[in-house]
Amino acid sequence: MIPGSLVTLRPAREHDRRAVYEWMAESDVTPSMMGPPLYPDAPIPTWEEFCADYVALFFDGTKPDVGRSYIIEVNGEAVGHVSYSEVDLARGRAELDVWLRSESLCGHGYGSDALSALTRHLHEALGLTEFIIRPSRRNERAIRAYARAGFVPLPLSPEERDAVYGATEHRDALVMLKRASG
Repeated sequence: MIPGSLVTLRPAREHDRRAVYEWMAESDVTPSMMGPPLYPDAPIPTWEEFCADYVALFFDGTKPDVGRSYIIEVNGEAVGHVSYSEVDLARGRAELDVWLRSESLCGHGYGSDALSALTRHLHEALGLTEFIIRPSRRNERAIRAYARAGFVPLPLSPEERDAVYGATEHRDALVMLKRASG
């Protein structure tokens, strides 16, 4: 368990995988992250595509130096998901992703707190010092939440972004960076 100020992060298990997928792909939050009409360039993944992306190690903890998923909990209730991947130990960097399970849970600071707790944990556990997250520029609410967690936008052209950080799911992805302190 990783404590935050508002949330606790519980390591996700295999039995959480379907719920994590549904929160991302089949909830009332989904249209704010992916799929038509706002995101025709980022189609909603099928269950099979999700499982190919979020492989077993995200849910069994076998390779913490590669990635891991956590369930965001508030007072013992699951409210969302946060994960890290694309770990580069040599550069001390990882990519993060987060989503909540419903619109009613947005706007309470849970996502920002989860990101802060996870970056602190990854800095302490793996010595990581840089964290990126790549939202669509169209997702202004997410960008504000990530800024509250200490992420700042990097002034990169799409070509620079893709050369440094690889291809993105959104054509207008904004790379936001947080550096660990201490």
